[in-house]
Amino acid sequence: MNKKNIFITILIGFAIGVFILQPLGITIFTFSSQNYEINWWQYLINNFIEILNINGNQIFENILFGLLGASIALMYYLGKREKDIDNK
Repeated sequence: MNKKNIFITILIGFAIGVFILQPLGITIFTFSSQNYEINWWQYLINNFIEILNINGNQIFENILFGLLGASIALMYYLGKREKDIDNK
């Protein structure tokens, strides 16, 4: 097991969780709770900008979504690795 590849996978997954999953998830939740009356694209951009403006409450959300992304990426990496080993 290559520790460098696992570390890179976790970092990429963390970034995907924070910068893709979090704004999409929050925007979709808010869009549906507002009865589809807000401009979805503008709200997505606002959520992305809010992620970059880190404050006390935002750090906890960033960590949770980052861990979600890292977990998904790690599961994908390990599953792919196991499949590659089985095919040899």
